Amino acid sequence: MNFIKRAFLSMKQRKVKSIILLCIFFIVTNLVLAGFAIQNASQKASELAREKLGADVTLQHDIEKSMNGGMMEVSPFPDKKTIDKLAKSPYVKDHNVTTPSIGEADGFTAIKDEDSEDEDSEDNNSQMMGIPGDLSIDGVRNSNLTASFKDGKSKIIDGKAITPDVKNKKVTLIEKRLAEKNNLKVGDKIKWKSREGKKMEYEIIGIYETDEQPPNMEGMPDLAIMNPANKLYVPYDSLTDAEISNAVFYLKNPRYIEEFKKEAKKTDIDFDKFKLDAHDKLYQQMSGPIENIASISKMVIYVVSIAGAVILGLIITLSVKERRKEIGILLSIGEKKWKMIGQLMVEILCIALLAFGLSFITGEKVSQKIGDNLLANEIATTEEETTSSPEMIIDPTQQQTADPIDQIDIRITEGDLGKVGGIGIIIALLSTIIPALSILRLKPKNILLKDE
Repeated sequence: MNFIKRAFLSMKQRKVKSIILLCIFFIVTNLVLAGFAIQNASQKASELAREKLGADVTLQHDIEKSMNGGMMEVSPFPDKKTIDKLAKSPYVKDHNVTTPSIGEADGFTAIKDEDSEDEDSEDNNSQMMGIPGDLSIDGVRNSNLTASFKDGKSKIIDGKAITPDVKNKKVTLIEKRLAEKNNLKVGDKIKWKSREGKKMEYEIIGIYETDEQPPNMEGMPDLAIMNPANKLYVPYDSLTDAEISNAVFYLKNPRYIEEFKKEAKKTDIDFDKFKLDAHDKLYQQMSGPIENIASISKMVIYVVSIAGAVILGLIITLSVKERRKEIGILLSIGEKKWKMIGQLMVEILCIALLAFGLSFITGEKVSQKIGDNLLANEIATTEEETTSSPEMIIDPTQQQTADPIDQIDIRITEGDLGKVGGIGIIIALLSTIIPALSILRLKPKNILLKDE
């Protein structure tokens, strides 16, 4: 009789054991499929989080590492040559440089707080706090790449922006309110005194309008320099007395962030005092829980695969031992050993294929349910840890917060099915061949004698 036909007859006669094997295979394939699906969904969610935060990497002082005995050691910022070298990286699309400075209006009047009863009070406040000026001056490589212009809070309403085309030139952008109060227009020149007392004269090449509001100083005196209407943008090269505070590199794709950081490590930048920040804290807040469940799902794949193979192997070993008489008789009448192994493999593979088919129908719902529960538990754990041990903020730039990803959209892909199918076949083959060989290595007579 054909060994394939015998395999189907055997499954029919041993319905209970076939159902048990089917249930085990079904559970194993569902859990392994869920593991792969959750990993893929977690990776996609992490990529979306990174894309949401953007592909910009900021080179700036690492305040936490620079703290020495409560005092911050300020190191000179990397020179322009180093920044230009990084900007030429194949991963970089564009870059910007910021050089902050302070100035005191000379020949025109800065915008004062509208709620202040005494217009001179802000000047007195600035003097009391040791701030030598009422103008905030940002030296930039490209004003269009500053956060305010990129976010749409500021926009050019007349003239043009600061771009690399005007580097080293004494030109400036001023805010609409400052221009209107002093009857200034594009083409006019304005003067101010630098914090070193040096007189500066710049030509207005553009007027912008901003929706930004002064920061909440919580009872501190109102300062003209904190008013967004008193912010001027100039080419950073033109501020010879000011030092670069940060450089922002806009990458071609968020997935290049780690590669760019590795490339930056090869420069002479001292990363004990500086850091490349790609919104890393926010990214960890957003993707931390989902990366944890990806790790859990990976562990589930290994544990379930190994445990499933062991359990199936034990069941099939017991089943083969019970069928010694059948195997011994078939071998004694001339049946080949490979056909006996083939019969056992056909039985297991048929059950495995049926379980795989059922998993294909239920896998997505099961995976979604498991993923939702794991993610909910991880978010709850993260919130509990954050509440019980709040982190001390040293760097004010790290005060931003982001909600963690609380939803995961799981989809079963062809790749997932292929991986699960491969693991299922390997489990089926190993759990069949190993116990079968332990009996088939004996001669038919010895098999029958052992059965007695």
